[in-house]
Amino acid sequence: MRRHNVFGLLALAVLATLTVVSQADALTGLKTYKLVTVDVVVTPSPAPVGMFGPAKPSYPNAFPAKTQVASSSTLAWDVPPGDAALPQLIAQVSAQPTPTIPVQFVAKPDPNAQYLHVIPHEPPGGFYAPYGTTKFTCAFEIYTYYTNSYKLQDWGYNTNKTAGASAGTYPIENYPAQSYLSWAVPDFAATFTPYWNQGPGGETTWSGAVKQAQQHCVDLTLTVPNSQPAGSYTAAIEYALYVTLP
Repeated sequence: MRRHNVFGLLALAVLATLTVVSQADALTGLKTYKLVTVDVVVTPSPAPVGMFGPAKPSYPNAFPAKTQVASSSTLAWDVPPGDAALPQLIAQVSAQPTPTIPVQFVAKPDPNAQYLHVIPHEPPGGFYAPYGTTKFTCAFEIYTYYTNSYKLQDWGYNTNKTAGASAGTYPIENYPAQSYLSWAVPDFAATFTPYWNQGPGGETTWSGAVKQAQQHCVDLTLTVPNSQPAGSYTAAIEYALYVTLP
């Protein structure tokens, strides 16, 4: 009799646990999300002299000789030298017809910006980084708010835990490789964490209480291995706001 009671209590405990989990899952939903892009420019260190100078044309001059001038009324154009016996052709500009159907674009405010929005601080041309590890202080800020409790989660956009699927690229490599881009919220902790690269679900950036508005800087560190070619790269990060539903 006692053994039957023990088994019965265990069954009730398991059932209660499953009920709580199911209720928790049902009460949590995605409210909105934002995609943050971080543009980085990997530069050689040290950069060779003149590397960033204007590029010289790789094509030969098609008209190396002195050009002639053709005229029409009071207008004149430079034209390439040619056979005097052959006429020179002058390009004419033709009027383009006016579109018959006007197109109007109406910009509407984001209704979810009151709950989640991003304040970027990326410099013109992106973040420049030599080889090694570079820190970008307050690369962007994120604002969160909701009338119920909530949590903000992040992950590398287009990453997937399954190898060969929608694979991420540098600097947020696909799992099982570790991301070269890491983040930290300095007013919470100065600990940098490589961005989650196993797809949606991600990691919790921070949590919020009922009607708690928060705005925090996000610091970044970028590691550039010696094997990475110099050039421009873009990291895409998805931030999702999950809220507790009433």
